[in-house]
Amino acid sequence: MKTKHTVTDSKGQVHKRTSASRLYTHAVVVHLPAIPAHDHFLAWPARTHVEWASSLTLAQKAASPWRRKDTEGVEIIEAVRS
Repeated sequence: MKTKHTVTDSKGQVHKRTSASRLYTHAVVVHLPAIPAHDHFLAWPARTHVEWASSLTLAQKAASPWRRKDTEGVEIIEAVRS
């Protein structure tokens, strides 16, 4: 949803602004494996990365590149509305 509002700066000049609020309904959860230490860098622990999407189609599109990489798993989770 877009909302329009005006902002007045320090010189008294009025500026029109719009802002958009988005509703994210799905999360893409990527489980990344631990990386052992190497000669050139320190070890990284296992971690999780999350990306939000506004529809299932966009979530699947965001998950697609992660599935081609070395990951422990990729999940698409639907957000719970309360």
